[in-house]
Amino acid sequence: MQNPNRVIGEIELVSTHFGEVRFDPDNPTTVVIERFDLPTGFNQKHSKLLIDLGFSCPELPPQDFYLSRGLRRYGKVPAHYFENGFGGKKYCNQGYAWYSLHIKRWKPDPRSMVAGDNLLTAVEALYDALSTD
Repeated sequence: MQNPNRVIGEIELVSTHFGEVRFDPDNPTTVVIERFDLPTGFNQKHSKLLIDLGFSCPELPPQDFYLSRGLRRYGKVPAHYFENGFGGKKYCNQGYAWYSLHIKRWKPDPRSMVAGDNLLTAVEALYDALSTD
């Protein structure tokens, strides 16, 4: 990770919007949002959300998103939600389902955490994807 202090700042920014988050301050490559609000239509109001930031965050977007298992939207499994594992997705072995989201446009501002893309904009992109999946 090239800029761990920036990543920790972005994680703290996320916590101001979502409450309790967990991460290892010595190696902030994953973050868990304990109570991520889900869009309308899901069988649950909240999910645990684990984000694998990878080793190039914040220069590149987060690598992978994982949600609680058992989620359904309007009675169906969302198309980009894989709860029975997916090759190479390590957190599926720890009770999570992988959500396939590939953020293609990513422009963080090197001088300002809030002026460009950041971890909060990535979480908002996930929410938008879940809203239409």
